[in-house]
Amino acid sequence: MTNFQDRWPNPSSKQLVLKINKSFLRILLLAFLGGLSALYALPSHADGKHEFHFEVSRGDVFYRFFFTAGLNGELLNKMMKSDERASRLSRIAPGDKFKITLDDNHDLKKIIFQPLDANPLLITYSKQKFRFVSVNIQPTEPLTHSTIVISKSLNYDGKKAGIEPEVIDLIIANFTWAMDFSRDLQKGDKFILAWDGGSTPSAIIYVGARKTIALFAYTSAVTGKNYYDISGKTLNDTFDFTGLKYSRISSSFTKSRWHPVLKKYRSHKGTDFAAPKGRPVYATAKGTVKHVAVVRGYGNVVYLSHGTEIVTLYAHLSKFAAGLKTSQKIKKGQLVGYVGSTGLATGPHLHYEIRINGVHQDAEKVKLPKQLSVPTNTLSSFKNKAKSLLEQLGIK
Repeated sequence: MTNFQDRWPNPSSKQLVLKINKSFLRILLLAFLGGLSALYALPSHADGKHEFHFEVSRGDVFYRFFFTAGLNGELLNKMMKSDERASRLSRIAPGDKFKITLDDNHDLKKIIFQPLDANPLLITYSKQKFRFVSVNIQPTEPLTHSTIVISKSLNYDGKKAGIEPEVIDLIIANFTWAMDFSRDLQKGDKFILAWDGGSTPSAIIYVGARKTIALFAYTSAVTGKNYYDISGKTLNDTFDFTGLKYSRISSSFTKSRWHPVLKKYRSHKGTDFAAPKGRPVYATAKGTVKHVAVVRGYGNVVYLSHGTEIVTLYAHLSKFAAGLKTSQKIKKGQLVGYVGSTGLATGPHLHYEIRINGVHQDAEKVKLPKQLSVPTNTLSSFKNKAKSLLEQLGIK
């Protein structure tokens, strides 16, 4: 005879009872949410509506609004587990307001929760991921915005304000073309991010003591979503092929080249442009002076950084431009030095390098980013929208 006690744990075990209770409660909760979803969901995608507005009355609960918008219990359960700030939705009071927006497929796009006694909570849903932004958001119908106030650094204060790391990276990638984050940011400066329900801001505005830089999102069928200033141009620059008038390319980028000074084969990670000694050398794009130095192989050399990824190098210079110094902002076409043959060189020429994220690139083949412009046929509406947004945010 089978001894069932040998095959089934002691039912008096506290650990077993606890495990069974937790499993039972989880199943019960999901069944309950699913039942409520079926009860409150309206037919045919909530009658085809894409926006739902609710004001809390006594006895209301959030899930009733969620299901009325045609959304299901499984999604609600996922949202409530995705961020600790979601627990705020279970503590609603009369007078609080909700706006639930669906996309064209009637899937959840965003939720704006506006309690009477606190700043609103913006919840977006994109690519199966929820994002919560709650600190410093102010409602400016139909716009919401969040503010990063600088006390230490953009990364520190952005995280403190609840801004996603991907958005911080986006700010740095765009604004590095116009400012030095390590030197230009001052305590009390602000980054204002406007949101329209997407996972990235519809506008990013830097407000400092000395200047304001405003960028606005524009999506093109060709180039995708990018950020443009109010004139309709991106902050990044278009690179010139080279920074001087040259007679010929005396040596191209190659993995193996006979070095005329060292008398051996080695890689040549740049492009040499033959030109007479003393000919002016100019920056191929706007950027920041990273180094002005004398290096054994390069001789007199200038490094320029452009944005967060690109560095250009100008070597064998006979001398530097007067007053050129590290961290100086530089314009496209601005003088950096003069052709020479300092370092390991047999004659006057410019040795020019392009590095992207530290990797050497062939200047004759590499495709560098270009400055983009809002198309002429939509520029007027773009500018009007940008001006309207600035007015809503109270920025002049």
